[in-house]
Amino acid sequence: MNTNKLILIIAISFSLLVNIPRIVFLFGIEEHGLMSLMEVSLMDTVFRISMLFSFCYVVLKLNLKWLRAITTKYRNLTSIILTLLILVFWLLSFELVNNFVYSIEAYTITPRLNRFIYFFVTIMLLVISRAILLNNQSKLDAIEKERLKRKSVQSELAALKNQVNPHFLFNSLNSLSLLVRENQNAAGKFINKLSFLYRYILQSKDHDLVPIKEELKFLESYIHLIKERYRENFIVNISIKDGLLQNKIPTLALQLLMENAVKHNEISDDRPLKVEVFDEGKYLVVKNRLQQRVGNLESTNIGLSNLNVRFKLHMNKELEVLKEEGHFVVKIPFV
Repeated sequence: MNTNKLILIIAISFSLLVNIPRIVFLFGIEEHGLMSLMEVSLMDTVFRISMLFSFCYVVLKLNLKWLRAITTKYRNLTSIILTLLILVFWLLSFELVNNFVYSIEAYTITPRLNRFIYFFVTIMLLVISRAILLNNQSKLDAIEKERLKRKSVQSELAALKNQVNPHFLFNSLNSLSLLVRENQNAAGKFINKLSFLYRYILQSKDHDLVPIKEELKFLESYIHLIKERYRENFIVNISIKDGLLQNKIPTLALQLLMENAVKHNEISDDRPLKVEVFDEGKYLVVKNRLQQRVGNLESTNIGLSNLNVRFKLHMNKELEVLKEEGHFVVKIPFV
């Protein structure tokens, strides 16, 4: 809630709550008791409500707005001193105006009771102000912490996008060297796909989200390079509705999941690897059979963890990672 609006609400609430007995008596609801000893009129009631409202408003403004520039070290002491000075000034003003408007005989409420009410209200306002300041500071700290976290994550993501996977490049160059000797046309196509792949990486580093259509075009080049190494033992089936192609996902998301499947699973004549990419409701699904490489170290899931951070950062959504019926399944949301 806006601070000015909050100050207004609190000031109105205090001025009305403290004067409820007078308001009740003014409208004739209470005819006897303590209030019958006091002279209550509409002007008197409005005067007391106005004085208390203005007092609460000034004290809250002082503590929540005007003292913001003062350092934390002296803020609390300054706040208390200035609030007490305002209290003294307001009580003197109140009694001066009250004595001027009413005769001594008509002024039946004791100044001591009035001072006690104002002092009690002052303590409550200081406590409330402190609570609001602490709450606001907590929110600011949380926002700053989130900002620093986002900045850190974005820096890490920028570094990831800018780096070239040396193993992938090494394997690609090995495949290219074989193609150059065996099939120059295939080598030319391989070079085009490889150059498109790295050009896309460089161009996409400034984009957090890209259309699925663009990611699939990039993925097709990546799959082409992988198939030159594994031939018919690497099978990819992609089935995504045309109506979803303009929806967006974090850049390089599908490529990372495809790379993850190749990295952690055996691919051979005896055990070809099949990867399926399809849509399911509001998700894209990447699914492959679990066939862990012999002697391969257990995955640390760092790649998936980083990808999940990107989804939370840019889309406020998370991946769904499942192992079911011998398959590894990753569901990624799109917007």
